[in-house]
Order: sequence, then C-alpha cells, then structure tokens
Amino acid sequence: MSERTRRLAALGLDYLVILAWMIVLGLVTAIIFLTRGELPDTLGMFGPIGSEILYFLLLTFVVGVYLYRTESGPHRSTWGKRRMGLEVLGNDGSVPKRTKILLRTIVKLLPWETAHFFIWQLMGVVYRDGAEADPRAWIYVGMNAATAAAIVYIVMVLATGRGPHDLAAGTRVRLRAVPAS
Repeated sequence: MSERTRRLAALGLDYLVILAWMIVLGLVTAIIFLTRGELPDTLGMFGPIGSEILYFLLLTFVVGVYLYRTESGPHRSTWGKRRMGLEVLGNDGSVPKRTKILLRTIVKLLPWETAHFFIWQLMGVVYRDGAEADPRAWIYVGMNAATAAAIVYIVMVLATGRGPHDLAAGTRVRLRAVPAS
C-alpha cells in the first residue's frame, strides 16, 4: 500500500474517532430533548455567530485538540495514522515543534470550520425569514468555496503526498521508521 493510500485510509480511521465524538454529542442532545421536551434555541439566543462559536467549541475545537495532542505527542500521529504506520515529521525528518503542529491543525481544519460558518449563516437567514427565505449569494459562494478547498486538500495529498496544512507547517507524513532489532 502506498504512503498516499495509507494516508487516505488513516483519514478514514480518524473520521471514525470524530464520528464517535459526534455520537456522544448526539446522545447528549437526545437526553436534553427527552428531559426538556425541546432543544435549546441557540439561533434565537445567540444568533448565527454565537451559535457557530458554541458548536465550534463542542465539535471543531475538540477535534482540533485531538489532532494537535496526538500529532505533537510521542507517536507524532493520530490514531488512524498509527494504525497505518504513519507519523508527522518536519520536512528535514526532525520532530516538528508544537507550534508547527498547531499551525498544521488550524490550517487542516480551516475548510471544515469555514463550511460551518456559512452553514450557520444560512440557518440564521432561514430562522429569521422562514422557509421561503432568499439567502444572499455570498453564503452560497462561501459554502462552495469551503467544499472546493476540502477537495483541493484531498487532491493535493493524493497527488503530491502533502496538503496545504503540511506546506504551511513545513511537515510531511511519512512511514514510521522501523527500529533496528
């Protein structure tokens, strides 16, 4: 299996970790609904920006902490990367500084959080104006740009072995060196 294929497989495995966290959030949401009979009206209380910040803290921030802690830790790899025998290293093969891993994590999550921003803007318009709302074109442009960016990230990793997050942080994902016996 090539490094790029391993990296794509690692991404899929890491999405299982993210999915597990989303299931936890879903269960908490179900419990809130069952005990209150309704869900909190975050759009009404906080608006689109406040709601996005709340859900950023509940989802994207948690995922970012997972990525940062695992890739800056002793294994230099997420759960998925470890299963695929991969690790994150500096361009020169050195252990990257934590600031580089932080930058890598932020750039990696940028398309995801950008999509969330525009989705919350769309939800805010529909919340305010009803199902017949006519959202501004910039919302759709932003949503499509976030989708295009995510596709570019994946295509870059598959084509070159490095995504924008690797380029920004000066990192590479490589097969873990097998220690000599």
